[in-house]
Amino acid sequence: MNTHYRPLSLNVGFLLSQTAGYGRHFDFHEESITLGSDIRVEAFTGHLQLNRTPQGIVALGDFSAQLPAECARCLKAFSAPISIHIEDLFVYPPQNATDPLLLVGEDAHLNLEPLVREYLLVNQPTRLLCRPDCKGLCPICGNDLNEKQCYHPEEAEVQGIMTSGLILSAQKKSKKANVTEKKPVKTESKTEKKAAHAKAPAAAKNLKTKSAKKSVLKSGGKSPAAKKTAGGAAKKTSKKK
Repeated sequence: MNTHYRPLSLNVGFLLSQTAGYGRHFDFHEESITLGSDIRVEAFTGHLQLNRTPQGIVALGDFSAQLPAECARCLKAFSAPISIHIEDLFVYPPQNATDPLLLVGEDAHLNLEPLVREYLLVNQPTRLLCRPDCKGLCPICGNDLNEKQCYHPEEAEVQGIMTSGLILSAQKKSKKANVTEKKPVKTESKTEKKAAHAKAPAAAKNLKTKSAKKSVLKSGGKSPAAKKTAGGAAKKTSKKK
């Protein structure tokens, strides 16, 4: 392939000489194409519409390609599909441009290569997978699990023990959390019960004392016992007489 072949560098001199509203359509079909010094894609296809405006040329296009990549799980080389859409104004004359990627040069060439490269980098997935359900590599022997399953009894036993330990630990934490959430129920201790029994006779005695005092007050200041004693003494005095 000719290294000087640049399919995304378009001579648009014929558009610049036209009035606003004039347009031209372009189709792209490339087996492979190099963008800058670090990106090479395959099966590059797309279509582009260029329209003349008072400010320059508006580019509207959709492109797709296959990007050589390595699967993040199984490390196998594969081609990742990628698609981009562009809709930008390329300013002319170039001295009016504020972005070096979006201008038409003095030589009347519109170079899409830097812009397409930037869009591909932005739209490239951060984690490339050969397929969504890729099983990856065995963490013990490195076998590709997409091609063949493997079994390691000793490691499986250790893994089972570790899993059981994690489950038990989680259950304990859950029980502690449930106990903490429950409101504590107040119960009387043996000491409190003994103290309550000891206070009962004293309380009864106090009640009797209060009752006796009320009786004294009702009987004119003398207790029933004093009245009984006074009555007996009066009877004895009358007999003597």
